[in-house]
Amino acid sequence: MRRLIIMAAVAAIFLTASFHELMGKEVMDEQFGPGGSKVELVKARVRNGVLTIAVRYVHPWEALTLEEKGKYDKNVRRKIELTSRKISIKFKVNSVFYVANGKKYHVLKDKNGNWLASPVVGDYVAEPVDKESVNRHLKKGEVPALILDENHPVKILWFKFPAPPEGVQEIEFQIPEAAPFDVEIK
Repeated sequence: MRRLIIMAAVAAIFLTASFHELMGKEVMDEQFGPGGSKVELVKARVRNGVLTIAVRYVHPWEALTLEEKGKYDKNVRRKIELTSRKISIKFKVNSVFYVANGKKYHVLKDKNGNWLASPVVGDYVAEPVDKESVNRHLKKGEVPALILDENHPVKILWFKFPAPPEGVQEIEFQIPEAAPFDVEIK
């Protein structure tokens, strides 16, 4: 039990550090996402035969420039409509893939059959909650969607794939409800 608690603490520290690292990452490509959100490609790296891709979902209000926000400030009603918008993000992990040389490559699983992606609940990209809530949702065949709103304007998702074949310099990454990303592999 003590070992499990220590492992959970280490994982929490790693995820927090990774989250803050990804928040400041330069955008490699971006597409429009659900509900007017922006989906930014912030990481695509091959290491030890595994390709890791990370995307950042940004609430429409957070995606506006200061000049654009100033225009909304003049129309308080439009500002309230935009800032109070809740955007639901939920899809099956197996619907995420990349294409290289005309072949699809899907998200990897570990030896226990768990997706190498986060945040994941069962087979879905979804809001991680306590274990009891997860079990209750899964029994009902439901999982809680990730929600972008004024309190949680940014969400980071990452996925691990088999590395592209030798010599591939560019891939097309596809995630539901966003146009494909062109990804340069280094």
